[in-house]
Order: sequence, then C-alpha cells, then structure tokens
Amino acid sequence: MSRDHHTPRPEPPLRRSGQRVSRRLEDAAEANATSAERDGAGEATLFLEEGVARFGRGDLAGAIEAWTQAVALDPALAEAWFDLGTAYADIRNLDESVRCYRSAVVLQPEVHQGWYNLGCACAGRGDQVAAADAYRRAAELNADDYETWYNLGNAYLDLGRLEDAVDAYRTALSRNEGDYEVWNNLGNALVQSERFSEADDCFRRALALNPAYDLSWNNLGNVLEERGAMVEAQKAYERAVELVPDHATYRLNLASALARGSEEDRAIPHLARALALAPEIRSLLPGFVEFQSLLDDPLLLTADD
Repeated sequence: MSRDHHTPRPEPPLRRSGQRVSRRLEDAAEANATSAERDGAGEATLFLEEGVARFGRGDLAGAIEAWTQAVALDPALAEAWFDLGTAYADIRNLDESVRCYRSAVVLQPEVHQGWYNLGCACAGRGDQVAAADAYRRAAELNADDYETWYNLGNAYLDLGRLEDAVDAYRTALSRNEGDYEVWNNLGNALVQSERFSEADDCFRRALALNPAYDLSWNNLGNVLEERGAMVEAQKAYERAVELVPDHATYRLNLASALARGSEEDRAIPHLARALALAPEIRSLLPGFVEFQSLLDDPLLLTADD
C-alpha cells in the first residue's frame, strides 16, 4: 500500500521583475513630457509605470488593464509582458499567464526570471513537460538558484523521471541544504526508486530541520513499514497524527500499522476517525488485508454516517 507524498510549493514563488521604482502615471507624464515620449513607445512606458503603481496598491484589474495597453502600444516591451504574466498568475488565470511569460522570454531569452516564472505557471496548470523545459532553461541561466532546481525536481517527479528528479533535488541541496521540503521530496523520489535506506535518511534530515513537519513523519512511517520496522513506523505515524489530528491519510496509515502489528483495538478508533474525515475511504477497505477482521466493528459501521 503506497501512501507517499511530496511537497510542491503551495504557490509557486512567482517573482516580479525587480529593482524598478513605481510612479503614478501623472508623475511619469510630468517628468517625461517630451515629444519623443508621446509616440507609441513612450506611451507604453507610461502605461507600464501605471500598471506597476496599481499593482503595488493591490489593484490587479487596473494593473492588467494598464499593462495590456502597454503591450498593445509596444509589443516588444518585455517587462510589461512579464508583469502581465505575474498579474494573471495572481488571479489564477494560468493560460494567460503562460502566454504572457512566453512573450517575455521570446523578447528576453537571457533573463532567468522569465523562464523560472514560465515554469511555475506551466506547473500550476499541470503541464509538467513544459514546466520542466522552462526550469531547465532557467537553470542554464542561473545555476545557483536552488528554487529552480527544486521545482525542476518536482516536475520530473510528477513525470515519473525519477533519476532526473533525484539529480535535480541533490543539485538544489548542494546550493541550500537547509530546506526541509527539498529533503522530503528527494526522499519520495528515492522511495519510488525503491531506495528505502537513502529515503529514510532524507526524511530524517527533513525532520532534523523541522521536527513539526507532519508530511515527513508520515513519509518516514511509510519507509519504516517497507523496511519491516513496524514499531518505529507506528511512532512516526503517531507523530504525524499528533501534529495534524484531522488528516484522514495519516489516521488511515496509523490504523494500518497498528493492525499489522496485532494492535487491532488501538487501530479501530483511528480507522473510524479516518472514515469520518473521508467517507470515500470505505470503498478502499476491502483491499486492506489487515482490516478484514475489523470491518464489522460497531464503531466502524457508523463512522462515516
């Protein structure tokens, strides 16, 4: 029974184009009131600055409108395409975000940030092939950015390219060995490669960095079960449940480990709680050999009512 988990960043860290001072449109117009900047390119720059100001005030709709005007006036204004991509990502319109970032990287293919953000947007809409391609380009431009390697590892892991994922995560850790999520995800890539001893070490490294990281406690339990260390697995799952009591998977895993260790009485309350939290689990129970003798227990019969 496989119950592994890996951690993408909850929201990919979309980075705005940097080190540019925002000004209101009227301020920019006053400072740049020359005939040369009344042409299309000059007006585009004013709309670019207006978008920056609106974005800074939290007016995403106004920022999108301004940046859309900017690229209509000057389609070669890469920064406006980049910022437009960021705004669309913020409102979860990832199709438009990808379109805008693609325009930005065509205009400025040497900018790491554009490829990185394109990768994030592609990953957000589930296109891991395109995400991996973009992250690879970003890594070629800035090999020291460990977040790029981490996200590339996530894309490879989702694609089932396990050795590539392991290599990417290890590269990320060579740049920053203090990120517990990278250790966790490296552990999962190793689990899927059936390299359980190495995975065990990774989850323990993650927990040394963050003892309250429930996901790695659960994943460590998975590995310990695979290695036949049932008592240790139970303890790992118990810690995950302590940290997140209402996580159905953690409860189910703990119940399974207890039942497999001939502790059915202790397993029943956790299994009942898992059913209450996620009633759909009931349809899976016939596949758990360790639960067969428990299914008629009164507590389980009504747990998900």
